[in-house]
Amino acid sequence: MREPVDREKEAVALGLVSGRYVPLQNIEAFSFFEPFIHNGWAQFHTAGALSNGERVWVLAKLDGQILIGKGDAVDRYLLLSNKHGGTGAVSIRFTPIRVVCQNTLNWAEEGGSSVVSVVSVRHSKNIGENLKKAQAAELKHIIDKVFAEAETLFGHMAARQMGFDDTDHFLELLFPRTDNQKRLDLEPERWARVRAVLDDATVTPAATRNTLWGLYNAVVRAEDYRDARQDESARLERVWFGSGHDLKVKALDLARRQLKRAA
Repeated sequence: MREPVDREKEAVALGLVSGRYVPLQNIEAFSFFEPFIHNGWAQFHTAGALSNGERVWVLAKLDGQILIGKGDAVDRYLLLSNKHGGTGAVSIRFTPIRVVCQNTLNWAEEGGSSVVSVVSVRHSKNIGENLKKAQAAELKHIIDKVFAEAETLFGHMAARQMGFDDTDHFLELLFPRTDNQKRLDLEPERWARVRAVLDDATVTPAATRNTLWGLYNAVVRAEDYRDARQDESARLERVWFGSGHDLKVKALDLARRQLKRAA
């Protein structure tokens, strides 16, 4: 005989809200994106929920690709998310995905600390109407402009050759060694994981292996799949919204600085 379920213990608190809080339903949250689907500019790809349903997300694939080189294309995606904790906002994040290795290249403005938000509206009783006022044509213009900038940067990164010392310098800035590691001439484990990705021809094409583009993608790949024991929901939370996202932004900003230093 099954024991009675303690609903009080089973319940999960998503957040503390005021008595005036009106939850935004997902169908309302993402309704502003419908013109993109109807006009053939994008298609919904996958969807899910993170943190016990606190954050609902939809990954939308845009038409067109960013071509870095032969056999190296990047698909254009947008990550739409709606947070139900009472403190979040509906947002769109630029999320290019490299086809050859399925790397999620979180995009950020130069010098930025987070992914660009095209639409970011605080929760309020009028949030549905605010979202509906977003102009689809203007939004598409912004999206196309940002991905054009990404294509230019990625192309420059693919053209920047990286020698052994250049790679070490990049990794030192991204994952600094401890004084003890320097004294003993040891490399951090994260360096080894990045080098392993660079040496894996299935995810690092030979044409861009010794480039800044190849190194940046090796960092992203190593971060995306660094913990095989982590479940998929926790992994996506980390690489899209948590420490993994922050690392990718840091690596992208570092790549920009490398290009400026070489110019």
